[in-house]
Amino acid sequence: MSPVIVQFGPIAIRWYGVMVALTILGGTALAYRFGHRFGIPEGAFDRLLFPFVVVLVAGARLGYVLSHPKEFTDLLEILRIDRGGLSSHGALAAGFLYLTIFARRHGLPFWAMADAIVPVIPLGNVLVRFGNFMNGELYGDPTSLPWGVTFPGVPGGPRHPLQLYEMAAGAALLALSFRWAKTRRFEGELFWKVILWTSLVRFGLDLLRSEARIAGPFTLGQFPALLLAITATWMLSRRQGKRA
Repeated sequence: MSPVIVQFGPIAIRWYGVMVALTILGGTALAYRFGHRFGIPEGAFDRLLFPFVVVLVAGARLGYVLSHPKEFTDLLEILRIDRGGLSSHGALAAGFLYLTIFARRHGLPFWAMADAIVPVIPLGNVLVRFGNFMNGELYGDPTSLPWGVTFPGVPGGPRHPLQLYEMAAGAALLALSFRWAKTRRFEGELFWKVILWTSLVRFGLDLLRSEARIAGPFTLGQFPALLLAITATWMLSRRQGKRA
């Protein structure tokens, strides 16, 4: 495996960057499709999507910087997104905040818009995790299972390919998103269902990353995942209780 698809002198086209770009393009198409189903005018997404993508990338980068401060010694390194990484939880927080402001400013239904945009999360898990796989990062513990992967430069023998596990889970959740959209009972239901199951998958898979633990059996990513899972469960039960 190699992180570079093709290189022209000093210019390299990398798998991770291509997968992020495909996530943006595919997510845009999904937002329009789900938005039409949920009664969101196309003009709303025309105004939203470009600044929303910028906010997502900025939030993802800020989230990574705040969670890995020792990797950065000056502002220039922070701005160079080709070094270091991005945080999915940072992107989620920034996107949620921006969407709240945008919906209020334009008089649009926030939760309907959240439902329309949320399928980009499992799509991103399918595509971006492939970029992580090609980078040889975010792998799991050593394993003797037949599908273990030996990552270049990583000691300990074959490892759990957690990136591929998350890709499979993301594909399943993306398929379920289409089914859940058809049976959606209230605004926000699709959003919180995707958040719940994405967070549970992340929490569960990180149990196979013992080398990344920072507090007892927990990794850094498990804390926001657990908080989101609890919040999603509460929001879903609360809204369903109101309809009972």
